[in-house]
Amino acid sequence: MSKTSFLVTGAGGQLGRALLAAGGDIVGVGHGELPVEDRAAIDACLDRHRPRFVLHCGAWTDVDGCEADPARAELVNATGTANLAAACAARDIGLVYVSTDFVFDGRATTPYVEDAAPAPLSAYGRSKWHGEQALLAHGRADFYVVRTSWVFGPGGKNFPKAILNRARSGQPLAVVTDQRGRPTYTPDLAQALLDLCASGTAGGVYHAANKGDCTWHEFAVAILAAAGLGDIPVGTMTAAALARPAARPAYSVLDTGKLDRAIGRCLPDYRSAIERYLQAEQNT
Repeated sequence: MSKTSFLVTGAGGQLGRALLAAGGDIVGVGHGELPVEDRAAIDACLDRHRPRFVLHCGAWTDVDGCEADPARAELVNATGTANLAAACAARDIGLVYVSTDFVFDGRATTPYVEDAAPAPLSAYGRSKWHGEQALLAHGRADFYVVRTSWVFGPGGKNFPKAILNRARSGQPLAVVTDQRGRPTYTPDLAQALLDLCASGTAGGVYHAANKGDCTWHEFAVAILAAAGLGDIPVGTMTAAALARPAARPAYSVLDTGKLDRAIGRCLPDYRSAIERYLQAEQNT
């Protein structure tokens, strides 16, 4: 059987779909074919597809769900990643693990660089950080951790869709003003991951996000303006008022300079990404 260039886990998610849409020799698998908690199933899948790289997008990303069931979060996000990393190392397969800004506690006031000390506030953040550690322990030059933030893309649930649905239904809007980060558009992130694999740059931790940072409130205002709904008022609220089970970092702006240098460019501004997202949603 000939080799596959890229095998994508979590192929049904927003990022997985964007990777498959990028074209080229890319095969996607979901949890049914690649249950990461089952090492034997991983071995069988890798032997069947024989990829050059695995792009590990599969994860349990329900932040509040993880808080309620931290054991499951660890099993999927940490143990599952450890299983996949060991299987890839045994077969000399490169691995990209998509991680999160939630590994940080949000106490910083300047963008987080890759070697900033993780201090996750939630079970989700801890499980993803433990997954990072399991991968990096192999010390391979073709193993990458790519942290990203505020991901949105065509299809599935995401923040822009929620804001637009609420606005168009006439429901009042109030959005958090005391959390700041960098939105990331899945087609831009997908291409960056592929370019990182092609770059031959050293393995390790990288940060990926679209250019520009904002609060969730500012993000919502920009989405409505781009959709021609800028006259709809957006109220303000604090994160504490939401009373979510899992804590979120108040500041999770990622410094992406290392990735920018590795692939020779920065990702486009998030405002242009909003425009392209709206166009893509219109065409589906």
